[in-house]
Amino acid sequence: DYKLASRMVEEERQYIKDGCSYLAPNFLKTISLFVAGLISFELLHETDDVKWMEIAEASMKEMETCAAHAPSNYKHKLLLLQAESAFLSGEDNDAARLYDSAIKIAEDNGFIQDQALAYERAGIFHLKQGNTCMASRYYGQAHNAYLKWGAEKKASHLRLQCPF
Repeated sequence: DYKLASRMVEEERQYIKDGCSYLAPNFLKTISLFVAGLISFELLHETDDVKWMEIAEASMKEMETCAAHAPSNYKHKLLLLQAESAFLSGEDNDAARLYDSAIKIAEDNGFIQDQALAYERAGIFHLKQGNTCMASRYYGQAHNAYLKWGAEKKASHLRLQCPF
């Protein structure tokens, strides 16, 4: 539900803007910014509101810094954001390559939940490109990865929402 997600991103931005201290550990801040970036890229497919581009760019910049210091924890997140950016920009070959890199690095470093998310986003990308065969493959892999992670409800939701 991107409408709800966008409201949550806006509320968090306002909270920070108002000077309220954010006492969460640093890794939670970066995860929050990463998710906000993903939400922003999705919303940019529907609107050209500059605030979503600002959030997306800030998210990528933060992930670049994190990936430089802890690549095993953040490189796949950066690659996924870069894939989303390439998708938005119409750089289809780069987007496909970046999704695959994010999937591989997430798997190599044991981030099954992020691998599942990258598979799902790659499926959406390929579906919007009209490549239903590849989309189906990525959706199936996302479903399997969510199950492997133990997210049965998410896997079920994906299966029920899958356009195939």
